[in-house]
Amino acid sequence: MAKEIEMENNKIGSAILYFRESYHISQSKLCKGLCSVATLSRIEVGERDVDSLLLETLLERLGRMSNQFELILTDFDYVLYQNREEIKKQIENKNYNAASTLLQEYEQIAASKGNVHLQFIISSKALLNELNGGSVEATIELFMEAISYTVPDFKTNKIKDYYLSNSELNIIIDVIQRMIAVGMTERAKAILVQVLVYLDLHNSVEENNRLYPKVAIIASRLFMQDRDLNQALEMCNKGIEKNKGSRKMDYLGELSLIKAQTTEELLKADKKWESSQKECLKLYLQAYYIYDFCEEYDTAKSIRSYLQEVYKWVDID
Repeated sequence: MAKEIEMENNKIGSAILYFRESYHISQSKLCKGLCSVATLSRIEVGERDVDSLLLETLLERLGRMSNQFELILTDFDYVLYQNREEIKKQIENKNYNAASTLLQEYEQIAASKGNVHLQFIISSKALLNELNGGSVEATIELFMEAISYTVPDFKTNKIKDYYLSNSELNIIIDVIQRMIAVGMTERAKAILVQVLVYLDLHNSVEENNRLYPKVAIIASRLFMQDRDLNQALEMCNKGIEKNKGSRKMDYLGELSLIKAQTTEELLKADKKWESSQKECLKLYLQAYYIYDFCEEYDTAKSIRSYLQEVYKWVDID
């Protein structure tokens, strides 16, 4: 980093100002859908009466993660922060009753504190609806309501005009995945195009690049479904490229498997598969070893069985 950030009294405000100016982002662009320019100005000059979740979202929009963010919160904001983390934990652990009770308490305290809190509340309700066996359509509507709190232009293909946080992007991806699940493919594609354009436009933000492989998997699967294999392979390769340098292997196994499947289909279509089986085998083995290393044994077993049946591969291990 070129210079030290002065953050003795206002760590978050100074950080937001520093990174916003470093990336040449205007105040109006950064805070669009979140707060007024006047509020952002107050944050940057160090006023401490600003909501903590708003601060966190602004940092995420700048592609920065708020490490140890909780250390500088007021007592009240720290309680809200802990509550949000506990709600997320209970939902992740599929504890519907506990999560629902905590969310009701959080809503009573925080619903009046602004759009970012309403977004958290409604997106949590979407996940709870899903956890409780509610319809996918109802989950989609709740997610759509949640994103509209901070991205009111979402339905009009204008997300490229925003600087979105990881949380906002993940809500949009949640919408896409569930639309695909219930056959709303054309709507899902339209939103997916928005996301891909946005990620390409803001590719200098590290967090966006980390998210790209996840989006690439969704896009590749849709292209495969439409039998647009060249596009599927191109998107898959792009996802793998974006994943390079990352310590995470969350998406690498699936991307590698999609690449193997797509390459196999393309070679068969060109009647070149018989002479190129070694190339396909190598791609499938890459996927197999990644899944096996990550202890996703069911998928690894499925790939192994396919290779033994189709490619007559012998697992010497």
